[in-house]
Amino acid sequence: MDPEQFHIYTVSSLTREIRERLETHFSLVWVSGEISNLRQPLSGHYYFTLKDAQAQLRAVLFKGNHQHLRFKPQEGSQFLCRGRLTVYEPRGEYQLVVDYLEPLGLGALAQAFEALKTRLQSEGLFAPELKKPLPFLPRRIALVTSPTGAAVRDFLRLLKQRYPNLEVLLFPVKVQGMEAAGEIARALEDLPDYPGIEVIVLARGGGSLEDLWPFNEEQVARAIHRCPIPVVSAVGHEVDFTIADFVADVRAATPSAAVELVVPDKTELHRRLDRLRTSLLSTFKQRQGVARRHLDLMARRLPDMGRRLVDLRLRLDDRAEVLGRRIRRRLTVQGQHLRLAASRLILLNPRRALVAWRPRLEQVAYRLGQSFRRGLESRRRHLDYCRSHLDKLNPLAILQRGYAVATLLPQETVIRDAGQVPVGAGVRVRLARGRLDCEVQEVNQEQ
Repeated sequence: MDPEQFHIYTVSSLTREIRERLETHFSLVWVSGEISNLRQPLSGHYYFTLKDAQAQLRAVLFKGNHQHLRFKPQEGSQFLCRGRLTVYEPRGEYQLVVDYLEPLGLGALAQAFEALKTRLQSEGLFAPELKKPLPFLPRRIALVTSPTGAAVRDFLRLLKQRYPNLEVLLFPVKVQGMEAAGEIARALEDLPDYPGIEVIVLARGGGSLEDLWPFNEEQVARAIHRCPIPVVSAVGHEVDFTIADFVADVRAATPSAAVELVVPDKTELHRRLDRLRTSLLSTFKQRQGVARRHLDLMARRLPDMGRRLVDLRLRLDDRAEVLGRRIRRRLTVQGQHLRLAASRLILLNPRRALVAWRPRLEQVAYRLGQSFRRGLESRRRHLDYCRSHLDKLNPLAILQRGYAVATLLPQETVIRDAGQVPVGAGVRVRLARGRLDCEVQEVNQEQ
């Protein structure tokens, strides 16, 4: 065979050409089948096999495509997949790169609704103990809805009929489309920062399941669950149910029904107040009559306090007279004791004793003065005697008579013998007045 009569492919070039033709002729295909061999490595991509009774097809759903899908691949489930065919050249295998999938059989949205409802219910978001009660008469209501829809008109019209002049804060959001769920969730997160809001109403008119789908989104359900203000879900008609209805604190069948749940009828309130006022006045008068009759009965049972008071006054006068006599008698006795004690004190007055003792005291004082002066004179003479003896014994007195005291320097020891002093030594001579510092030039021990 002549090599020039046919084209020889390398494995890579043949695989590449097959890939190009597959991607050109099957750029968008829909494939249904059962998912098997499902795995999701750390990359976050889904790898699985689509199969039926006769064949199987490898498929991949990349992370960037499945993050925004309502459904995730499930092992053993029938799915409808949309994607493009390509060839994975290193292994020479063709596969389907999926960009969208949805379950077969049950409607896709209905299945997603049931799946999310089951998951949130298992987490406890529908628990009755989490439901917050509505205030009896809220002062300010927040209405989260589309500003152009029929729901806002019906809500405000009925609110004006039931309770005029009640303040309503309209928070405009989209209630349909891809952006609606995000706007509703942000509204529920921002409204608690507005002062005075006591109730939040989510309102939307009726529609298909697709139209109401933003109220079935998980982010809206979790925003309702986190909201500290009571939330009323008034979405769709009476037969419509959304995830928001199950998470909300109160579900209203329609936006108009939400008004009846949130706000009482002002006219009916006035009628109830009038009935309560009439009933209260009747009850008050009835009890007042019973109390007055009871008071009259008790007054008749009480003794005559006027007569009792006269008796007590007479007894008080008798007791006062007896007490006065006892006090006067006691004062008389005490006066006699006081006069007797005063007479005794006069006899024992120390002034009389002082008059008798005064001459003797003067005599003793005179003798004491004489004795003191004689003793003082005797001590003065003795002091003069001692002073004269001290003068005689004073060594300085000897110096007055022409004597002197010589001491050897520098120790200033008294010199008693000339032999103790060497020639040239310093000698200090103390006189009666002053002193002399001398130097020894010659020592003579002769007497």
